[in-house]
Amino acid sequence: MLRILLISAFICTATLFSFSQSNDFLTEEELEDAFVYTDLDDALKNTAEVYILDLSSQGLTKLPKEVSRFRNVQIVILTDNQLTEIPAELTKLKKLQVLRIDSNNIETLYFDTSDPRNFQSLESIYVGFNPIKTIPENIKNIDLGLVSLSGCKYLDINKIFTSLAAIKSLDYLDLSYLNLDTIPWEVANLYGLRTLDLSANPSMDWDTSMRFLSQNKSIEELILHNNRFSTITEEFSRFENLHSLDLSYNDKLSIKQVFEVTKNCKQLNTIDLSFCQLRELPKSIGDQKKLFELYLSHNRLSRIPGEIGLLEQLELVDLSFNELTELPEQFGDLQSLEYLLLGNNPLEFLPRNMSNLNDIKYVELPKDSLDKQVKKSLKDIFSKAEIVFIKGEEDN
Repeated sequence: MLRILLISAFICTATLFSFSQSNDFLTEEELEDAFVYTDLDDALKNTAEVYILDLSSQGLTKLPKEVSRFRNVQIVILTDNQLTEIPAELTKLKKLQVLRIDSNNIETLYFDTSDPRNFQSLESIYVGFNPIKTIPENIKNIDLGLVSLSGCKYLDINKIFTSLAAIKSLDYLDLSYLNLDTIPWEVANLYGLRTLDLSANPSMDWDTSMRFLSQNKSIEELILHNNRFSTITEEFSRFENLHSLDLSYNDKLSIKQVFEVTKNCKQLNTIDLSFCQLRELPKSIGDQKKLFELYLSHNRLSRIPGEIGLLEQLELVDLSFNELTELPEQFGDLQSLEYLLLGNNPLEFLPRNMSNLNDIKYVELPKDSLDKQVKKSLKDIFSKAEIVFIKGEEDN
């Protein structure tokens, strides 16, 4: 799925899994427009209309019993409170799908599943930055797709995988900010796992960890930002089904070495190299012929090599927040391109042959630097695309 900012970041995070399409639930699109209630008294005046309830940062030590009245709520946010356990009132919320209860004082991730109707719709839980030590085995009774344990530094990481492996529906696991030395070999037994977040674990033995992980044939996405990488291990090429690799926020990264390794990844079609302080792209970018999406925003790129035109399958390229004054003529060769993000660059002109991009649907361009004549001709160049002008950082 394209991660272009066509929907809000909040909903993107909250709906990593498909919401029920029945009439009883709001769809993902409907949730985008739903009002977010942050005041309990206001919410209690419209209980039937509450689909998103945000009670974060309100100093709660207990969840008010009145919360059980919100029978239609699908997303509950209790981040940054003083809760010590998963509130019993949540068992009354039969449509609850996303629970954010990170940054509280919870030591045991216990969900009351004594009644099979409890948490029957729950898909995603965010419990990061809690002093959690254990995960009871009864968590397997909930069909969770996403579990975020980011920053839970008291976890016995080797013991929790017995419980996690029992969740047959687990699709996305967040183990970021845990100061891991290695990834436990048991991760290879999480057979349905498709996305694994290991961000901010800079001391990890990556050779050993990737050797273990590559045995898991279901993994499709690895998120590895903030790991102080200068190079990446050759073990990445062992992943048979790796589609997406996020290396953002690694500002010492050798991009040439990354491309040397990733060109051997058979299924890789998305690379995120945003916020990596990149000053240039090597010509070997042309070897990444399987790429569908390329994220290079918030770097220091002043030019793009013409070899980018060899990426015949590229559908999205994000070059926003760089130092580009021009683009190579070979951009017109990107016949599959649908989304082009160029905002916040001192760009004045566009290659003449960009009118060849017949499939392009969405373009972001800098508002202030672009030549006036170029602006006048944009409707001819991008006749089928939505064109958005970005004035500055505050508009992004």
